Amino acid sequence: MSLRRRMEDDIERDIRDHIEMETRENIERGLTPSEARAAALRKFGNPLRIAEDTRAVWRSGWVERPLQDVRYALRGLRRNPVFAAIVILTLALGIGLNTAVFSVVNAVLIEPLAYPHPDRLLWLTNYNKAFKVEIAGGPDFVEWRAQAQSFDKMFCYEYDNATITFGNTADQPMVAEVSGDFWPVTGVKPAAGRLFTDADGDVIVLTYSLFQRRFGADPAVIGKTIMVDGHPTTVVGVLPPGFRFLFPIPSQPNMNHPQIEAYVPSDKTPATQVRGRSNTIVNVVARLKPRVSLRQARGEMEAIQARIVKQYSNILNFSHLELRVVPVQERLVGNARPALLILLGAVTFVLLIACANIAGLLLARASSRRREVAIRAAIGAGRLRIIAQFLTEGLVLALAGGATGLLVARCAIALLTGFGPKAVPRLEGVAIDGRVLAFTMLISLASGLLFGLGPAISLARANLHNELKEGAKATSSVLRVRLRSVLVAGELAAALVLLIGAGLMLKSLWRMNAHPPGFHPESILVMKASLTGPAYRDRRQQIAYFEEALNRLERTPGVVAAGTVFSPMRGVIQIEGAPFPPPNLVGAQRGIYYSVSSGYFSVMGMRLLQGRWMTDNEPSEVMMVNQTFVRRILRGASPLGKSIHIQFPQRPPTAAIVGVVSDVKSSKLDAAPDPEVYFPYRQSFFNGASDIVVRVSGDPSPTAPAVRKLIAEIDPSQVAFDMETLEMALARTIAPRRFNLFLLGTFAGSALLLALIGIYGAMSYAVTQRTHEIGVRMALGACQGEIVRMVVRQGMVAALTGIAAGITAALGLTRLTATLLYDVKPSDPLTFAAVVIALTATSLLASWVPALKAARVDPLRALRYE
Repeated sequence: MSLRRRMEDDIERDIRDHIEMETRENIERGLTPSEARAAALRKFGNPLRIAEDTRAVWRSGWVERPLQDVRYALRGLRRNPVFAAIVILTLALGIGLNTAVFSVVNAVLIEPLAYPHPDRLLWLTNYNKAFKVEIAGGPDFVEWRAQAQSFDKMFCYEYDNATITFGNTADQPMVAEVSGDFWPVTGVKPAAGRLFTDADGDVIVLTYSLFQRRFGADPAVIGKTIMVDGHPTTVVGVLPPGFRFLFPIPSQPNMNHPQIEAYVPSDKTPATQVRGRSNTIVNVVARLKPRVSLRQARGEMEAIQARIVKQYSNILNFSHLELRVVPVQERLVGNARPALLILLGAVTFVLLIACANIAGLLLARASSRRREVAIRAAIGAGRLRIIAQFLTEGLVLALAGGATGLLVARCAIALLTGFGPKAVPRLEGVAIDGRVLAFTMLISLASGLLFGLGPAISLARANLHNELKEGAKATSSVLRVRLRSVLVAGELAAALVLLIGAGLMLKSLWRMNAHPPGFHPESILVMKASLTGPAYRDRRQQIAYFEEALNRLERTPGVVAAGTVFSPMRGVIQIEGAPFPPPNLVGAQRGIYYSVSSGYFSVMGMRLLQGRWMTDNEPSEVMMVNQTFVRRILRGASPLGKSIHIQFPQRPPTAAIVGVVSDVKSSKLDAAPDPEVYFPYRQSFFNGASDIVVRVSGDPSPTAPAVRKLIAEIDPSQVAFDMETLEMALARTIAPRRFNLFLLGTFAGSALLLALIGIYGAMSYAVTQRTHEIGVRMALGACQGEIVRMVVRQGMVAALTGIAAGITAALGLTRLTATLLYDVKPSDPLTFAAVVIALTATSLLASWVPALKAARVDPLRALRYE
């Protein structure tokens, strides 16, 4: 026999002996045996309560009581499997969505970079206030590295596509040019070969993915010479499979955060970087020395920058530059932080709605258990004991919901990671780790306490005398119905906030994708071409290549038009005769300069608004501009005949405007068109890097292979890469917005579903509680329409109260989403009206179904209802 069983037997024996002894003494005093035992029991008190109090002093009681409560809760849930399944699935939805979003927040905002000492890595740059871009020059890096004492390592990097030729094959991977400190900062060790240093020349280190894809994972490639942009380069090493480039890749025109696949040494040395003559743009990362703070490093860098400004102010203007020293992880996350925090707050609303729904279910279930609780209290159960029991039941349900929610989270995470790093930086690192599991456990326990505490207190405060009497349920039922109505109103308020947020983002997305007439990005193929090697160093050879490519493309079946556009350049726009911009360029008019072939306008579906089209063989220097140029730069005045000062090398000083074309969004959907200037590509200075655009009739998929083959036949050593439709390229520019809309839309849909279930459940419960009353009303002559109106009115009062509260909350909370919107105000009246009307209609439907059920009640059966 166990020790526990022996102790229980001892309690029973002691209680029995005590009562029997008192009974014998009462008999000796002259009482009858029955009177003696009754008197003994009265004097002793409640045996069950005394036994419970005795167990309370045992050392194992604090463990035993919770275990008893858990066992009792599990038995109760087994007796009500449908109720348990509804609660667990509701919780799984709320907890699973919260877990999925927190796993994204954890991977993006909390988890440190997978490099040694990630908290000491800083991003160094100059912010150009005139052009609103971050720019660090090669000379900046050289002087910062030579003078700064707060850092133990500093490196710079650049990145671009490079043509890698090996044997008869060519590829265009993204290659990073890094200085030697890059390797110590990342802490990587080569899987094969070695890493280069600043002293190395034409060498390259491959990532494992490129090593496998292009070289078949052949170890013999180490030490061999390959051609990189026409230069003989020796492969000296291969990186391990798990290594990834995790540093910021600032957005560039037509560049969408690609994966770095190879590394070459940087040539940023004092000999090559001369202030005033070197225009190289680099990205700079430094690692703090131990025990040096960010504030100290920033102060030192500001002092260094002040010395640079003073030393070179006679040859360069630094007034429009602002030094920035920020943690790398903060720079890497960028604008994702506020969006993710907003989404985390939004998904918390879903969990609160789920908890409100479950609290309503528990309140309804409590109606059938009030007599049970009263009986338990009457035989000795204390109020705290009753509260503990019902809280335990809530926690058991919450933990079961949390465990099921992990399955929901795994599915949600698999879906979220499908958006890729173009939607959110570091999204590929999302996983359910220890921190995420702890978060899930925490919100599960908090949810259990939240929805379990109200019913527990309600039952524990029950009046024993009233609950044990027949017919004492009316007043408490009214209170419970009112409480459920409050919960329903709260659910609808939260759902309305989420629905309005999703509606605003949906309208933003619609506005982004509103294309002008004639612009059909789904029919336009875009591919990149970068001419490299000795054969294309001369500008005439480059022009000849693109002329041949365009001629062949225009003769290809299915191709409507073909054109080319070279990498756009941002610059100051100076109209001839207008005042020159200030030296610091702040406030100067800026625009984008494009070098295009004449077929580009036809491919993009641009319309001629004024003047004439320019040709590829213009006898003089000419340009075309877009609508935004006329509106913003010229304030609506006619541009024809006006000349623009050109500030690019190897260009004549001015060019005349001959035509105006319509605006199109060719690079970003979530940005209004800039003032744009187009000049013939034969008159431009370019480096051979270009986009080739092809407009096809119908679906471009069948035409794409033929186009790719045609380009390859011109010169097999020059590869056209990254072929896709313009629609896909533009969609990628708003990937973060689509990611946010997908999540918020999912949350809003879940919230709406839960809220409508809450309304339906509350009304069904109210109809059940008022069945007798409804029968009386119908017996006295009430018609079915009156009964329907009565029930619907009760439901809509709660619904409209919640909607009114939700509108007030939404007017304040949607302001937080202003940065996520495009061309839509956070208080957009049409969105508010549409959501309110839709939610009111669905609430009316959810109330109408129970109302019809109430109207069909048989008065005779209702009068007998208890």
